[in-house]
Amino acid sequence: MNTFIVFLVSSLVLTMFGVFAGTAQQPEVITGATSGMCSSQNECSSDQCCLETFSGDMALVTCSPLAGPGEHCSSTTKGDEPYQNGCPCKPGYECVDGTCAATSEQPVAVE
Repeated sequence: MNTFIVFLVSSLVLTMFGVFAGTAQQPEVITGATSGMCSSQNECSSDQCCLETFSGDMALVTCSPLAGPGEHCSSTTKGDEPYQNGCPCKPGYECVDGTCAATSEQPVAVE
């Protein structure tokens, strides 16, 4: 009986090694215009910006969607460096005091 249990446990352990050996060990990092990693604005699509965000002591720089009406925004960056406080606004909106607002030419959407 003990031999059977040892054999059964050994078989299960070996099976698990076989299952995990076929899986990727590290996640794939997406780069470019599909909300992936970036280092400058030219790596993102026209409806995105290269945005640096912080989580604790770690910085993450990704292509993020442009800010919409009422969302937090930023209109300043140094050259082609990533934005740090938020993406700029979508076309037809402007960043006023850190929030996207409709320009005088853009009608305000009613929901």
